[in-house]
Amino acid sequence: MVATRTGDGRAAAVGDERDDAHESRIARRVTIGTIVVLLLVALVQLELWPLTAFRLFSTVRTGDSAGLQLVAIAPDGTQQPLRLPGDQVLSTTGHQYPDLPHESAAVQRAKVRAWLVACGIDPADVAKVELVRTSRSAHASGTPQVTATKVLLEMTP
Repeated sequence: MVATRTGDGRAAAVGDERDDAHESRIARRVTIGTIVVLLLVALVQLELWPLTAFRLFSTVRTGDSAGLQLVAIAPDGTQQPLRLPGDQVLSTTGHQYPDLPHESAAVQRAKVRAWLVACGIDPADVAKVELVRTSRSAHASGTPQVTATKVLLEMTP
């Protein structure tokens, strides 16, 4: 480190100025790089945790909701909603319901039969299975009220 005189008579260490300038450049590059990566990930809509968790915080929660449910219908017309048990592997496959109408008939049948068996229902005892979208709205009492239902898919298992 070399001591030099500045124009106003103060002594300055040349080595310290170089170190400060170098650290400032590195800090700028890291900051700009981080911002660029975050913007790129957001623009491409990648979910790369911990870089993004936009979906976690981006949904607006209101009193209205909608959900999909499979309903088994017996030959006598009795309806039984399928509730996948939490202690089985298939309990985590309910997120596939929205894709079901777009699958081939063979894939639909295989998935529905597997879900029926997982729920303890014999597919031979079922006349048809419906994929139903149910819309709900929060009532003033806080209890959700069904506002609409729509059958999206009907099939024989």
